[in-house]
Amino acid sequence: MTKADGAYGRAVAVGVVSPVALCVAAVAIQLAVMGDVPDPVATHWSGDAPDGFASPTLVPVMTAIVGGMLPVVLGASGLRSIRRGERGFVLRMMPAVAAGLAALMAVILTGSLLIQRGLADAADAPSILPAMWVGLGAAVVAGAAGWLAQPRHVERRPAAVPVGPIARAAGERTVWVGRAEMRAPALAAIVAGVAVAALAAVANWLVGDTAVAIVVTSVAVVLAVAAASLTVFHVRVDAEGLTVRSAARFVRMRVPAADVASVAAVDVSGLSQYGGYGIRSIPGATAVVLRNGPALELTRQSGRRFVVTLDDPATAAAVLAAVAEDARAAQD
Repeated sequence: MTKADGAYGRAVAVGVVSPVALCVAAVAIQLAVMGDVPDPVATHWSGDAPDGFASPTLVPVMTAIVGGMLPVVLGASGLRSIRRGERGFVLRMMPAVAAGLAALMAVILTGSLLIQRGLADAADAPSILPAMWVGLGAAVVAGAAGWLAQPRHVERRPAAVPVGPIARAAGERTVWVGRAEMRAPALAAIVAGVAVAALAAVANWLVGDTAVAIVVTSVAVVLAVAAASLTVFHVRVDAEGLTVRSAARFVRMRVPAADVASVAAVDVSGLSQYGGYGIRSIPGATAVVLRNGPALELTRQSGRRFVVTLDDPATAAAVLAAVAEDARAAQD
């Protein structure tokens, strides 16, 4: 499969153009009926009865954000990988999911206004369930159509470059130490999210409800632990083999030198190859993928691969190849 298969253009049409078109159509209908609905309108239902109300203008705003911007971001997130020639299940699925999400939100949010046309009081609004069921059906149809509109993806990834052992003097020992970490913008966004959660926890303890404060604090703690455990890893290659340990020391993975069958440097895409970022496990491989780009790839004696993103994978691979060679020689 090559770049000429039309995958990029169809992914754009499905994951970007169709959500925008659905969003624009939904907002146009909403604005057209704005004068026929009560103010405020019902925006939330508990069972068959509305229990949340807001200005009618909130509906098109939410449609633009949740039914437009969010699906477009989702649909566009894999386009760069597709343009590079990468193919995979996730890269085909994401535009289809974006189209389905856009259809879901367009129908539900527009339906929430249409069922209130002619009402004097939004408290008399009928159940939102029929609109939700229609929205779910529209999402399934749009998602399936988006999937079928794209060409079949045969997984394709850059070839690994085998690396031989680093040159050493007789009896010389080698050690390589480095870090695997997220790109600065992604790391900053995560840190900011943890900070916001922490501030919200403090605010709730000072002026909020105790039960809410406990929940928010728990969320902040979980986010902080996850950020410390999954954003930066220390990587060490020595006579024992490869060790990958999170900065917070909660996660530690080790591959003994004797278990290393081969090593290579490879270019990885977390989204297309592993379905996301962080610690990933897929058939045939375990990976610590914190960003797209160069990575160290080792193959264990069992044939299973272990991958970790690094700035200098070739040197790390060469040192690992050397210590693996020493370990095999010691066993003979």
